[in-house]
Amino acid sequence: MTMHILVHDLDNDIQTYQRAINSSGSYLLEKGYIQPDYITACIDREKEYPTGLLMSNNLGIAIPHANYQLVKEDAISIVRSTQGVVFGRMEDADLMVTCQLIFNLAFSTSDQHLSILQRLFALFQDENFAINCQKLSCSQVQQLVNQQLNP
Repeated sequence: MTMHILVHDLDNDIQTYQRAINSSGSYLLEKGYIQPDYITACIDREKEYPTGLLMSNNLGIAIPHANYQLVKEDAISIVRSTQGVVFGRMEDADLMVTCQLIFNLAFSTSDQHLSILQRLFALFQDENFAINCQKLSCSQVQQLVNQQLNP
């Protein structure tokens, strides 16, 4: 099954994780890939189980997601922030990380979710991948992620 990849640059006035998730989710909703409740479910889940990651290269990446039952078609909405958005850290909710990349994951099965997460974590370890996600055009990033996740 093909996964849809959407890539956008976040408006500079968006500075909270709630607004960043709302923005990334709106692209998924616009395409009909998720049910409207998915965005709120992502924000609610983020409060309980933060998804911010501080990578070894000091890049912050967040991977908000919610219940697969609210997903119509598999997709990832990637939003890039030049100034970063503060998310709680996955390994310790009391710690914060400023995230420049937000991968809003929407998968229709839990198996798909785990499989893609493993592949993403491997990609996040690759400094070139992270740099390319920040520096390339949106369409180039879309193509890069497609190549990596839709072999």
